[in-house]
Amino acid sequence: MIVYFTRHGESVANVADRTMEAEPADADRLSERGHEQARGLGKRLEGEGIEAILASPFGRAQETAQGIGDVLGLGYETDPDLFEVRQSDAYRAASPHYAGTGHVSWMPDHPPEHAEPGAESFAQIVQRVVNVQRRLEERINGERILCVSHWGFLHFFLGAAIFREAFSPQHLPALYRISHMNTGITVFQKRRDYLIEGIRFDGWALQTWNDQDHL
Repeated sequence: MIVYFTRHGESVANVADRTMEAEPADADRLSERGHEQARGLGKRLEGEGIEAILASPFGRAQETAQGIGDVLGLGYETDPDLFEVRQSDAYRAASPHYAGTGHVSWMPDHPPEHAEPGAESFAQIVQRVVNVQRRLEERINGERILCVSHWGFLHFFLGAAIFREAFSPQHLPALYRISHMNTGITVFQKRRDYLIEGIRFDGWALQTWNDQDHL
């Protein structure tokens, strides 16, 4: 099973250099450039055989999915677990640079179940990743799917794919050094019982991260 992921197009919040959360309604929509990025990604994906589009419930992801779908002749479905990681009340009340002050819930020295007021815990976000993986695996075998999500969720999906049950808050500082641009293409494949250099694997494998050739 091949699954394409993308981060939503440039949002009004991105332009304003605000936190990546959906707060005021005007921030959770695409900028004009974001709409252009969505259409450009749709053109890039022509010929890739995409059969279904799943989108986060946030407005900027839904608008991105709509723009891509208009080019590909597809509608989109909303997946309730593809939304951006939910930061703490203190984080959302401050500037994006406030993240380093300890008001997020997944600092390396925090246990996975720790949650600041208003935020998700690391464990809750990982559970959302698992929920998405299970629903994808339940779909028609061989179906090519595009998921429209967010920067934080994509990094958690990557961490869960690489580290599996060992994934922990200690891995996040390294993972968060890996950039992902708006409408960059990331591809994961669900593999079952395959061998690489004599080692047997089963699970999600990264094929492409943040392909930007269309940008």
